[in-house]
Amino acid sequence: MKTNSKDKALQIMQVREAYEDMLVRIAITAEYKDPGAGGHISRVSDYSTAIARSLGIPEDEVEVLRYASMMHDIGKIGIPDIILEKATSLSPEERKKIEEHTIIGGRIFEGSTSPIVMASAQIALTHHERYDGTGYPKGLKGEDIPLYGRIVSVADYFDAFVSERHYKKAWSFDDALADISKKTGSSFDPRIVSAFLGVKETIRQILDANNAIMDFVKNGKN
Repeated sequence: MKTNSKDKALQIMQVREAYEDMLVRIAITAEYKDPGAGGHISRVSDYSTAIARSLGIPEDEVEVLRYASMMHDIGKIGIPDIILEKATSLSPEERKKIEEHTIIGGRIFEGSTSPIVMASAQIALTHHERYDGTGYPKGLKGEDIPLYGRIVSVADYFDAFVSERHYKKAWSFDDALADISKKTGSSFDPRIVSAFLGVKETIRQILDANNAIMDFVKNGKN
């Protein structure tokens, strides 16, 4: 039986939807390893998307980033729970171990020809690099750090500090922005920080909406 062009287009759309759905579900596995980070991957994706649009990145590349940014912490599936769940300060050995999540994440996605999977590998590997070269795992500096990695670095850092975790209290929105501004040129690319601050009200709306949802879910369970 012949497949007409309308049916073929529908099949292609369904395959793409299944592909994107599977990527999101893979990303969620990392949050099962770190349950206190509820909603982190979706917020980082939303922040990264807002930053990318502020930079004027083409929409097709923004969509790649939207999905790939969710994979930034996928390597945590290879880190022992006893380290991820530790409420006190990490030892130097434990800190070194947790840093390996970048390498693990890069290896999980390496070797693909899919734009989203290639971007996922890039982001997983480089989102803890720092603009001045003091980050990890490779100590990349400036624009040697891929653009997607530089964007997710800001988004991930911001969300980590405005979110409460088992080992820390949440920072205020304004304090987190001030700290990111202070680290411009050292931890973060000045161009990315400028784009981030340019959409700070969008960032605030994303955070407020997510907090409202999390509060609703939490109160509904009580």
